Amino acid sequence: MKTYLAIDLGGTAIKYGVMNEDLEFLSKGKIPSRCETKEQFFADIETIHKEYGEGTCGIAISMPGVIDRYKGFAHTGGAYRWCIKTPVASELAERLGVNVTICNDAKSAAMAEIGFGNLKGVRNGVAIILGTGIGGAVVINGQLVDGSHYSSGEFSFIRGIYNARETNTDVFAFHNGIGGLKAAIQAASGLEDIDGLQAFKLIKEEHNEKVLQGVKDFCWYLAFYVYNLQAILDVNRIVIGGGISNEPMFIDLAKEAIEEKFKSAIFPGITMPEIMACRYQSDANLVGAVYNFMEIMEGAGY
Repeated sequence: MKTYLAIDLGGTAIKYGVMNEDLEFLSKGKIPSRCETKEQFFADIETIHKEYGEGTCGIAISMPGVIDRYKGFAHTGGAYRWCIKTPVASELAERLGVNVTICNDAKSAAMAEIGFGNLKGVRNGVAIILGTGIGGAVVINGQLVDGSHYSSGEFSFIRGIYNARETNTDVFAFHNGIGGLKAAIQAASGLEDIDGLQAFKLIKEEHNEKVLQGVKDFCWYLAFYVYNLQAILDVNRIVIGGGISNEPMFIDLAKEAIEEKFKSAIFPGITMPEIMACRYQSDANLVGAVYNFMEIMEGAGY
């Protein structure tokens, strides 16, 4: 059975795992990430490969930045600020003597859904990954849309609320990133710095109605941007990922807000898509990186 070394590059940690074709992890772990120089980055990948990569088909990498996944070329690298217009995959492949692919981290999470999760077999769909910002991907006719400049799915920068445009607080990431959730809860309850885990504990265990209202306000903004995406793309299904989507109650509240938004829309011709949580959560980037490897390397006959 084929095995793959999957690596997920984060700003504070590098996660890795050896996976087989059945998506079973044979081993996994993480090390602190070193973002300052290319040599640090390459040395960390080399260390992981020496210990875990023997016998695998190659290295499947998920990383931040604007990525041409077919050429393995990073136009930018997010927290890896040295990574500007760098052929990461080919340089690593030459150094390590193995096949290497790279893919944007949010697209990797979405590709886990396309290949094995809740977008598998869906003709037209969207993955929205809620985190510090808003990443994701668009699927049209069963294929991931990379975009002409490899930045399709950068939902963070969708603009919305007109009266907030002078301060740039109208963007999707402002309202529905982690900071947006905390701000919505604080505005409704007066409680500061409450994250999703704490919020649902307060709602379930203490029946805190003000915190619940804050989460509902957060979902109202999410519904606003979901409606905009659907008006443009007209997809069958939208899947929502990120840490908060682990909470079933959140998905229910999001569905309620989205349903209300579509019912109250001025133009009734926009059909509400099916809303689901992503199947893969904490390991989504690793799983999606492997699917990207399969699609690119094995599709090319390697």
